[in-house]
Amino acid sequence: MPFKRVCVAALLSLPLTTVPVTALSSGDDPIVLSIGHERWTASQFQRLMLDTPPQVKEEAAAEPDVFAKRYADMHLLAQLAESRHLDQDADIRQRLAWVREGVMANAAKNDLYQRMQVGNEEVRRYYDAHVGDFVDYTLQHLVIGYHGAESARNVGRKDMAEDDARAEAEQLRKQLLEGKNFAELVQRYSDDDDSKSDGGLLPETASRNLLPEITQGIADLKENEISHPIKTRYGYHLVRIIKRSDNSFEDARRHIVNLLKSQIVALVHGSFIGVGLGKRSPQ
Repeated sequence: MPFKRVCVAALLSLPLTTVPVTALSSGDDPIVLSIGHERWTASQFQRLMLDTPPQVKEEAAAEPDVFAKRYADMHLLAQLAESRHLDQDADIRQRLAWVREGVMANAAKNDLYQRMQVGNEEVRRYYDAHVGDFVDYTLQHLVIGYHGAESARNVGRKDMAEDDARAEAEQLRKQLLEGKNFAELVQRYSDDDDSKSDGGLLPETASRNLLPEITQGIADLKENEISHPIKTRYGYHLVRIIKRSDNSFEDARRHIVNLLKSQIVALVHGSFIGVGLGKRSPQ
């Protein structure tokens, strides 16, 4: 039978809604995917999904039938390419070599990461030196934009010089300290449209994920206290601490271990790059 007809027959025989994801882990191991004369059992199909790149894995797990159809199309076309010896084409061979290099490089990085040991003393030193990075905040903020800032002034509000924006922020802080409602002032004055509908309330986040200026400006504040105006590239911020949770060493330990491992892997990788691209010594 011509290969084209084999492809068509295989696609027609593909069981599209194979087995729900929850059933793939059952004790039975039925045939769930058929492409031509090839067969995949439930466990083999699950392994196939697990071996996909990260950007495909989530989609494959959510919709295994859609993934099966796409994989069948790709598999059959790859077989067609091999039957026509397209893998011998110089350009294709080079591209395949690049893909292999990338896969092997990622495998090496993952292997380094998994094998690497980070001592408890090293983790403790990092925590003590960066204790301010391990605070979780729930914040409310109001932003006054200035000329050249990345937060555009709201429609109907004149552009402001930096000094004028700071002065307005100071005046608004005074009103807040006198008892004005923060959310109401956000609605009237804030130039941050993303948080305006929530009264300036921001999702809980770790201090290390905030702008450095914000982290520094609120470091000494307690819950319900309001910062002085903090200048960032977006404008002048007034920040109120809704909730503050200081993470203990044990709370932060796993994150620090992962961070230190990633830094060491990046350093090793960078050293190899440096060796490869270094200048040659004069002959």
